[in-house]
Amino acid sequence: MKKIIFVAVLSILCLPAFAVENAVLAFYQRQAVSKGANAKQDRAFAAALAQDVAEWIRVNENDPDVKTALLMQADYALRAEQEKEALITLYKVRFYFPSASDLSVLSSNVENVMDNINRKEKAKALKLLAVDTSALPSMQERKAALLEHLVQTNLDKVYEPVCDLFEDFFAQYPTYNHTDKLTLLYGDWHRQNGNFLAAVTEYKKANELMPQTAYKAASLRMTADVYASDLDDYETAMSLYKQVLKQYPTSSERGIVYKHMAVLEENHKHYESAIEYYDKAIADLGMQLIAYDAWTGKADVLVKTKNYQEAYDTLLQGAAVFSRDEDKYVSMLEQAADVAKRRMKDLEQQAAALDQALLTYPQTQRAPEMMYELAQAYESMNK
Repeated sequence: MKKIIFVAVLSILCLPAFAVENAVLAFYQRQAVSKGANAKQDRAFAAALAQDVAEWIRVNENDPDVKTALLMQADYALRAEQEKEALITLYKVRFYFPSASDLSVLSSNVENVMDNINRKEKAKALKLLAVDTSALPSMQERKAALLEHLVQTNLDKVYEPVCDLFEDFFAQYPTYNHTDKLTLLYGDWHRQNGNFLAAVTEYKKANELMPQTAYKAASLRMTADVYASDLDDYETAMSLYKQVLKQYPTSSERGIVYKHMAVLEENHKHYESAIEYYDKAIADLGMQLIAYDAWTGKADVLVKTKNYQEAYDTLLQGAAVFSRDEDKYVSMLEQAADVAKRRMKDLEQQAAALDQALLTYPQTQRAPEMMYELAQAYESMNK
């Protein structure tokens, strides 16, 4: 497989020496024909060349041959069996120098690289190549876009090279206008990859070292989220959530904080407090989509405390709020029907919830299953 990758990239790289204007880069290009005495030596040789070319790119980023140099770096990284580094370099080519003519070759090589990294994530890796950055006005913006899309895509097993990409960006563009946003994204990247304390550091950095950021409340809330969900530190998480509410009482984060506090209290079986915070979240979030979790979370706590009728009524109320969102509306009524059937043993209320969902959205994907459940309920009631 690696030979296939090598040949595919090499077909681009093996240009005549005069095709590269820079003499140093032409020298590195000519080294492609050199081989080590054995496989181990050849990998070491290729790794050294990849590093040399990367350094050349770092120093000569405005040179017209940078695109060729990136392809060369990817080729040497593949020879060195540094697939993760090669993958990120191929993405650099796509994001920094977007061209439709490159897409098929890049797609072929990304697909083959993913065979060696993680075949299950091949579709995600290829989807990232579909991003077109040609409308972005500067190389700086294209580099930032690559970082943002890498975090959003969250590919497995490329943690270290993406970290290097973030660090290189911060060093190269210390006055970038959206450093605060990228810092939070860097925190997200650490968190996605299980480096929770590093994530906390980045979130704190945005809050404490960037006084003009619009994300102060968000960064503090995200710090609390790590302590709540990942570090299982109830006291610290609750203290930070309360700090957000105290310091930023008018922030749009307030409803999210209440919801997360409710989840934290529910997980620790503090059900009375959980209901209180879910109610506050529902009041603050209104018809925002995130309020769905607050409604269903409150119903879940009511079921746990055996307040079944109240849980049923809560789900119906939540469904009314999201009546224009088919998935959420139908889901909440299905949950209400389930509570009526399994907890309340009330087939009338089960049928009422299912009937309401089917009357409002008769073409929903869940219609066959719901009609079957409804028919069974009527049969059991001799109707």
